[in-house]
Amino acid sequence: MTINLKEIDDKIVMADAERQYKFVLVYCKTGQVKVDIDNQSYVIEQRQFLTITPKQFYQFTEITNCEGYILEFTYDFFCKDEKSTELIYHNGLFCHFGLNELITISDEDSFLRTESYFDAIKNELESKFFEYETSLHSIVKLLVVEVSRCKIIQQQRPLYKPDALFLQFLNLVRDGFEKRPTIKEYAVQLNITEQKLNELTKKNTGETTQQLINDLIILEAKRLFNYENLNVKQVAYQLGFDDAHYFSRFFKKQTATRAKDHLRSLLTS
Repeated sequence: MTINLKEIDDKIVMADAERQYKFVLVYCKTGQVKVDIDNQSYVIEQRQFLTITPKQFYQFTEITNCEGYILEFTYDFFCKDEKSTELIYHNGLFCHFGLNELITISDEDSFLRTESYFDAIKNELESKFFEYETSLHSIVKLLVVEVSRCKIIQQQRPLYKPDALFLQFLNLVRDGFEKRPTIKEYAVQLNITEQKLNELTKKNTGETTQQLINDLIILEAKRLFNYENLNVKQVAYQLGFDDAHYFSRFFKKQTATRAKDHLRSLLTS
């Protein structure tokens, strides 16, 4: 299903971490929820949100007297146009780089709106009345705007607004590790020049396109080491490296740590 809503209860506690393939918004109305995401622990408390981005590993570990919801939806459900695509990533709300943040509801009016949006989503999913998916998209969009506003008030820094084309590029990188396309091949897929792609990357991250790709490869490598119990050769293969020794040199250059040492530290921790 492209969208799903479930209430938080003891049944969501997980024995093992799993990879998420949807966008997830966790909302805690009362009580407390503990969740691990990409080897980081978070405690979601009363009137707080936490987002989980596709491809992250997550595990709900503890629920304490919690009322709330877990909303899951796919990229295709939400990103129907450029405006929606940009909205989902505005201000790093859902972030490709694994930066998860607790977001606190800013005031009583925001809390009441949040409650009404979740009630409306629940009603639409239960009734499945005429054009309910269209209605759901509109309600979820309003909810995402509400969460974004809470984050803007909380962080008190300039709004980060990525370009839809740049976000499309990030999705291509995230979904294409095994084939390891060149920058030129990415540009062709986006129907732009390499120069334009480099300009987009520099504008949105301050990095070169190649460095950004390297950052995402390292992030994925660490996820595979942490959660899939793979050795260096297996991780190298999954990331499109034919030579495990070359991958090891690449990993050390990017992290200042040998891949074997990183794996060993995980096994002994």
